[in-house]
Amino acid sequence: RWYVLGEGELKEQLEQQMMQAAEEEHFEQAAQLRDRMRAIMRAGQHQMVVPSGFSDTDIIAFVQGETRGCIVTLHYIAGNFHDKEYTMLDGTSSEDGAELLGSYIKQYYSLRGVVPPLVLVSEEIEDMAAVETFLRSVAGKKVTLTVPQRGRRRELMHMAKKNAEEEIIRMETNAERRQKSLELFGSMMGLTETPVSFEAYDISNLAGTNTVGSMVVFENGKPRRSRYRRFRIESVANGQDDYKAMEEMLARRMQRWKDGDEKFTELPSVFLIDGGLGHVRIAKQVLDHFGCTKPVFGMVKDDHHRTRGLVAPDGREFSISATPAVLAMVGRI
Repeated sequence: RWYVLGEGELKEQLEQQMMQAAEEEHFEQAAQLRDRMRAIMRAGQHQMVVPSGFSDTDIIAFVQGETRGCIVTLHYIAGNFHDKEYTMLDGTSSEDGAELLGSYIKQYYSLRGVVPPLVLVSEEIEDMAAVETFLRSVAGKKVTLTVPQRGRRRELMHMAKKNAEEEIIRMETNAERRQKSLELFGSMMGLTETPVSFEAYDISNLAGTNTVGSMVVFENGKPRRSRYRRFRIESVANGQDDYKAMEEMLARRMQRWKDGDEKFTELPSVFLIDGGLGHVRIAKQVLDHFGCTKPVFGMVKDDHHRTRGLVAPDGREFSISATPAVLAMVGRI
């Protein structure tokens, strides 16, 4: 017996996960779930037919694109499509597939600790029998590792490869989009070079107390979370003084840079301040004090707290609402 894996059921599951991630303010995870849902729909998962008696199976395929490779893993539980995972690889070639798959399988299942009874791979890997024995030792039971040759298993492997191809295209398109956004930003702001990195700063407090400053870092249009920092503001004990708090936060960050603190040695291409002209002028004064000539702009909000434009310390305001790529990038930051 056969049945079609319903698009609605899969979409509903991913939408629920996406909404939960958004509610918990895990926005990057929510975006990944959104992109996964779109990719699955594009890849025609709603047309995937599987046998009702299909055992728990992982399908692992390597595909080489123009600029990078991708290993995709599709998980089936009792015949139901459950999830898929991607690993993007730079600097690979089509000849690397066998070696990469072998290394990936050993590392992946060592960490995961769970192996289904059937693992399908897109091509013969090095020491196939030895890797199968390794999987059996992890699972504690019989595991079959094989390359599908015909029938439904081969069709599902074709689907896995199609998913990998879709992901490579999506990633390459996103990379190009990010690069174009950076170029447009530099052009609109009159910068002499295309910016590579941004540091953005914001001040928050709870009813005028517990003032905290936050610094986020984006490189090549993507968040660099390992470089995020939080500052407990000491100069504003009571009440609300965003200007003074911003001054303290930036001064502490720049002092770390001046002192050679390895966590703060990298300066961004552009500083962004969450606030208007007053905030950005305070920031400019701090940067000037430390001899930093990097450009700084304020992120000006509309009545709905959405960024409508950027403002320079000299008062020039740059509208970005008519340039979707830049608006989206600054919005993410």
